[in-house]
Amino acid sequence: MVRVTEELVLSSDNVTLYHAADPLLGHLPLLLFHGPSTTANYTLNSSRVQVHVFTPAGFQSFPRITISPNSPFYGVVHHLPREFQGDEVYRALAFALFKYFTELPDGVKTYLKNLYPTRGRRPGSAPTLFSEQHAAEIVKDMVQSDHTADIIETLQDALQTQHISNVDLDFVLPPGAIVPLQAADLEDVPDDEDDILDPTLRQYGGYTPLIRLFGEPVFLPTSRLRRAPSKPTALNRSKSFLKDQKVELRMKLTELVETEERYVGKVRELVKHVAADFRESAQARAPGSLSPSEEELEKLFPSSADGILQVNSAFMEEMRRIIDDTEEEALKDMETPTMGFMGSKLGRTRDPSGALQIARLFLEWFPKFTECYQDYIKASQHFPTLLNSFLDQQSSFKQRVAQAGEQTIRSILIEPVQRLPRYSLLIDQIVGCIPMTHPALQPMLKARDIITNICSMDDPLPDKPHVANRLRNMVEAWPLNLEPQGRLIAAADFTELAPPFQPLLNQSDRSGIFLLFSDCVVILKKMSGNMTGRELLREIEKPSAAGLLISMTNAAGGPAAYEFVFTGWHDMADVRFTEAVDGTLFWMTSTSEMRGAHPGEHRISKAVTSRCFLLQEMYEARASKWGEDVVKARVEARFSEKEREDPTWTLRSARMPDSNLGLHAAIFQEGADQLIEGRKEPAPIRVVVDHDRGTKGAPVGHYGVEIVVNVTTNDMKKVSMLTVGLNGRQFQDEVALEDFLPTMSRRGEKQHDNP
Repeated sequence: MVRVTEELVLSSDNVTLYHAADPLLGHLPLLLFHGPSTTANYTLNSSRVQVHVFTPAGFQSFPRITISPNSPFYGVVHHLPREFQGDEVYRALAFALFKYFTELPDGVKTYLKNLYPTRGRRPGSAPTLFSEQHAAEIVKDMVQSDHTADIIETLQDALQTQHISNVDLDFVLPPGAIVPLQAADLEDVPDDEDDILDPTLRQYGGYTPLIRLFGEPVFLPTSRLRRAPSKPTALNRSKSFLKDQKVELRMKLTELVETEERYVGKVRELVKHVAADFRESAQARAPGSLSPSEEELEKLFPSSADGILQVNSAFMEEMRRIIDDTEEEALKDMETPTMGFMGSKLGRTRDPSGALQIARLFLEWFPKFTECYQDYIKASQHFPTLLNSFLDQQSSFKQRVAQAGEQTIRSILIEPVQRLPRYSLLIDQIVGCIPMTHPALQPMLKARDIITNICSMDDPLPDKPHVANRLRNMVEAWPLNLEPQGRLIAAADFTELAPPFQPLLNQSDRSGIFLLFSDCVVILKKMSGNMTGRELLREIEKPSAAGLLISMTNAAGGPAAYEFVFTGWHDMADVRFTEAVDGTLFWMTSTSEMRGAHPGEHRISKAVTSRCFLLQEMYEARASKWGEDVVKARVEARFSEKEREDPTWTLRSARMPDSNLGLHAAIFQEGADQLIEGRKEPAPIRVVVDHDRGTKGAPVGHYGVEIVVNVTTNDMKKVSMLTVGLNGRQFQDEVALEDFLPTMSRRGEKQHDNP
């Protein structure tokens, strides 16, 4: 976590509050805290004072200023009434306020001039905004407060420090630096444990030590890739292959073949006998018979079962051949342990246990299971209802079922459905037997992923118009022209807090939900009911009967019943999120006006501003989790699905141990002359590796780039870094590889500090 706003250093023991309303700034109060300077080198030095200024333009501290007639700010004193010019407190207040006005950024002054226009007043009736006379007019009206301590406590709530826990960055390698692994490469097992557990590290060649610093890959779903690759559930981290482990592995492989043989026997019984007998009877069915017809029977005994029998019979024969061919050598190998087992290229061609050959067989045959098994699984959802309806009829079919045994038929029908998950269980058991250096490890895990994908029976992802249409029917005043192009990622419950941002105040009428899409964020207000963000997501994806009735009624123009009302939305590029130190609050600061503001009674200001929210439900006290989801959403929006599915693109996340700052790095290769189709604007932080090898850079200040780190890898033991930020500050470092991330993190923080 990194602090991005100044800490409020105020003590009622050392300062006194003076205040006045400013007619030129909407009659809002201006607060000035005055006291003797208490900095370390000048404790209670009477010639220097501290003044802290709070106005609609923000808070600024002057912990040690000297009220000198030689200062360019002293001219304001001459605009005070004579009786105030001799008062050292009022001289200091006027001096500090004019210094504050003078140092305001031009953009802030312009914004306030537009917000509080002075047009229409008689010329000369009011001083110029932010002038010496303006400052003097305010100070002469200032009175001392009797509630300094209370006001300071309130300000400390309102101006509490804001932090970030997560940042995203682009980490750009030279063109040709990443060489994707081929399937056979997974059987090579390197010496390094990280490379074993994360095979993708090997594709970076000489840059692997640098990439390893960024942690493990983070999965972002796409339409085609719906779930993260498998990891071993019970990994044997030993590099030795003991006798007992070899025996257990061989037993598991033998069990795999034997259970497959029994399974194929049951499927053969289903297809060749049970289904065949019933099909034959259906063909000979007399007109008017109550027994099911051939078409009806096809739903209970689908032809996909025939396909399963065919593919699994051939699969079983191949497995039996491998087990038989490796039997003798496996028995010999069991007699001695293998110490320091390494899966070299030699290991690809010779694995006495047979595990590698079985893994290769899985990779060859499991994809052939997809169509017939998924068809059968879909059909099986109706088996109980179909069978019950057929048995309700007094027919010869019912008699034949009774003869065969109703429970026997029900059990045999479900066998193919239960077989696929058992492959996953057996693979987990096999992986638990082998050392992490065994060449069969990664192929086994890839085979497990194939089974998982077949079993998942994933429906197509809801297309974007579908999501927008569902929301349009569930949310009052959802704009007709708003159809987010990004994936709907999260929904966060909140209560918006008004200044001074004290959560204990009753503000239930300001409750709502943030909808986080990868390309925008939508703000909904809760109207009635108690639906949470998580429930709203579920209702969008899989509507309940009640929810469907309500939304369809709303869509058809019936009596409206909305639980949410649309209040506005922002493009993700137009907002920044920061969080409280305890994770309960977060602030959303906009750089452009809010869009789609509600036109009626729920209308809120669309002006550029900063809003504070108390997180609730699943994000309660987890602002850092919200920040992480936002960062990942930005990454997802920046790169097309096609690019993210390419193995040369990876998202990796590392968390700094000292600050707990999460670095989320999109790692890819890109040449200076490349233009990537579908790519959006770059990340605010861009790390360019070995620019002299043709890596594409980005100038600071262009397309939203705020910090550029140019890295020269040298011999990879020490790397050179040049960090440049928007404020023009540069840092040149040469650091050991292990210090690269901490140094980059520190330099990034300093770029946000005042120079």
